[in-house]
Amino acid sequence: MAKFKKILVPLDGSSNSMRGLDRAIEIAKGGDAEITGFYVFHLPIAAGIKYTKKMKDEAQKKAVKAIGPAMNKTQKAGATFKYKTGGGNTGSEIVKFAKNGKFDMIVIGARGLGGAKEAFLGSTSNYVMHKTNVPVLVVK
Repeated sequence: MAKFKKILVPLDGSSNSMRGLDRAIEIAKGGDAEITGFYVFHLPIAAGIKYTKKMKDEAQKKAVKAIGPAMNKTQKAGATFKYKTGGGNTGSEIVKFAKNGKFDMIVIGARGLGGAKEAFLGSTSNYVMHKTNVPVLVVK
């Protein structure tokens, strides 16, 4: 079985992303891997919309709500945890970050806080599965 040393876990504060984290912790503890939690800020996409201080503050609060509990849970379990943030389209940011960070595996919740509901998978997990070359474990 392949050894996973660097595991990427996209976090959005949802219970599904935390289930993904739980599975990543199990894998990490068995192989002494490092977990990186990744939160993507949703940036305005319409032309002419300015990203205000209030919008930045709200985005920062959401990131802290997603990353803080994940960090605590991982550290209590005795696993190594780092975190990073990015901004833009969630799926494409996860794929780009996984490639650039040379991760061995992505562990992602089947559905997070995204607005689009698909039959079995969330739109982000579906996108990531199909667009990355990194092995993906989708946790339901």
